[in-house]
Amino acid sequence: MQRIRPALMARISAQISTSADLNQVCRWLIECLHDPVHVDAGHLPALGSHSRLRVARPITARRAVLCALWLIEEVDAGVCVLAGHLRFVAHPTAPEIKVSFDGHARPQIGAAAFQLLELIAASIKRLGPIAMVEIASSRTPLIAAE
Repeated sequence: MQRIRPALMARISAQISTSADLNQVCRWLIECLHDPVHVDAGHLPALGSHSRLRVARPITARRAVLCALWLIEEVDAGVCVLAGHLRFVAHPTAPEIKVSFDGHARPQIGAAAFQLLELIAASIKRLGPIAMVEIASSRTPLIAAE
């Protein structure tokens, strides 16, 4: 007898703006590739359970980054509760990016997409930009020969 799994039926989408750059986004996505993000029920009240956020290898362009995303429930034998595409698009002149999600989810967690985008934006901001001072200080100074 086959076990009946809930279908991903509801189409959902959400979009927010945040101040970050695409380098921070790429760093965050690469870190998530190797270490999926643990999401507590408190971070996503619409979900109400612990889960793992998994991402695919990002596709990059000059002012955009695109990747697939899955939210996997930890308590229900790894059932996927939300799946879709994350898109990060940089504004050409302002220091902000638009973060959008398009995908499918269980019907009862439709509000989770917006909460998830806010959580992702906060995680990216915590990384902070790589300081050029750190890069410059790691170089050894050149000494001119007399």
